[in-house]
Amino acid sequence: MQRSQRLFPVYLKLVVTTAFWGGAFIAGRHLAQHMPHFLAATGRFVSALIPLFAFALVFGDGLQPLDRRNLVATILLGATGVFAYNTFFLAGLAYIPASRAALIVALSPVMTMFVMRFLAHERWTWLRVGGVLISLVGVTLVITRGEFGAALAQAAGLGELYIFIAVVSWVAYTVIGRYALQGMNAVSATTWSTLWGTLMLAGPAAWELSQGTVVMPDALSWLAMAYLGVFGTALAFFWYNQGVAAVGPASATLFTNLVPVFAVILSVLLLGERPVPASLIGGLMVVCGVILANRPGAVISGDQPGAR
Repeated sequence: MQRSQRLFPVYLKLVVTTAFWGGAFIAGRHLAQHMPHFLAATGRFVSALIPLFAFALVFGDGLQPLDRRNLVATILLGATGVFAYNTFFLAGLAYIPASRAALIVALSPVMTMFVMRFLAHERWTWLRVGGVLISLVGVTLVITRGEFGAALAQAAGLGELYIFIAVVSWVAYTVIGRYALQGMNAVSATTWSTLWGTLMLAGPAAWELSQGTVVMPDALSWLAMAYLGVFGTALAFFWYNQGVAAVGPASATLFTNLVPVFAVILSVLLLGERPVPASLIGGLMVVCGVILANRPGAVISGDQPGAR
């Protein structure tokens, strides 16, 4: 069986995962404006733990026990991808629009690939370089709607700083996941790391509750939290970790350039926004860039599937 055929289910899961995360920008923006950040993030991951434990029973015959190495690895995954990312992601969305946040998040694939370029001693072909550049230009078109000057003219502030720290946290999560998954299956690694990250979030969330200013979430907030927990976390993190294990961090994270594309599509379908030609062209460029950068031979060594 050819490599592309063998990895097609993995690529399909990564695409659906980015669709879930595209919706997470909309749901996260609502929560960030209606609930304290730590409380919202804790609710998201508490609602994710139940399906994750179910996944562990169905796909992994229960959770794998943790040795010292895996304990440290899953704690680091929880600290970066769960605690830090969601803390700063929701904090940033409280200050800036979801589209501007998505523009900053689009840096994560490039940052991850450069990190792996040095850690794994990868050698890129022009196919990988071209795919990355096409994808990056495309995602910028999608988010700015072709108005590059207006987007760049906006001054950076606290919201932008928070989102950038979230990006750094996600890059760390992705790279750590590559090595953590060497001794664990994806569902166990995802469940353990989510548990540790939720416990980290619970302390600040308890402090927010103690202030006595928290109001009961409305129905839309509960719905947004459930969506983020089940689809944006449990299923998405599980599939993303499977992707990292199968194709490597650099290739897996490149799929996240599809997130703003899906965010725009969902904004049209759910919020009635009208797409502009620049966004449609940009979306096509992102898809083409992702396909090019993940073609066989795009990376000479280090990021090959199954490489350890």
